[in-house]
Amino acid sequence: MSRPYWVLDTGALLAYVHGVPAVGEALVEVADAEGTVAVPLACLLEAYSLLDPGEHELLRMLRRNPAVRTVLPALDLDNDDEAPTIGSMARHTGRLGAGHAAWVALANQAGVITSRPDQIRVVLGVGWEVLEV
Repeated sequence: MSRPYWVLDTGALLAYVHGVPAVGEALVEVADAEGTVAVPLACLLEAYSLLDPGEHELLRMLRRNPAVRTVLPALDLDNDDEAPTIGSMARHTGRLGAGHAAWVALANQAGVITSRPDQIRVVLGVGWEVLEV
């Protein structure tokens, strides 16, 4: 799968579930270009924890979209263990999901769709491509 154009953080996932048009429009644009978007696992888990069980189906539908891929951190203690970097970014952003989203964006040179651009920019800088929802 190609590198993602966007990373959806927790706020973006919640915005999608609550029908914010900008998220759906970004997904359509990426799919039309045969691109992908990334959903960091920490953000997905945070979103599920903040939603009512009746809203979970909307996230399940999003995850079934062929343009969407869930990204797990590499956890190889002897090689590419991303946990320390994600944890450090989370310390600076204030949230585990924001730290994981920032890491996935940095590793893939992808933009971030977020409801909290301040959290993302604290580690990626003000020039990073961010779509606020």
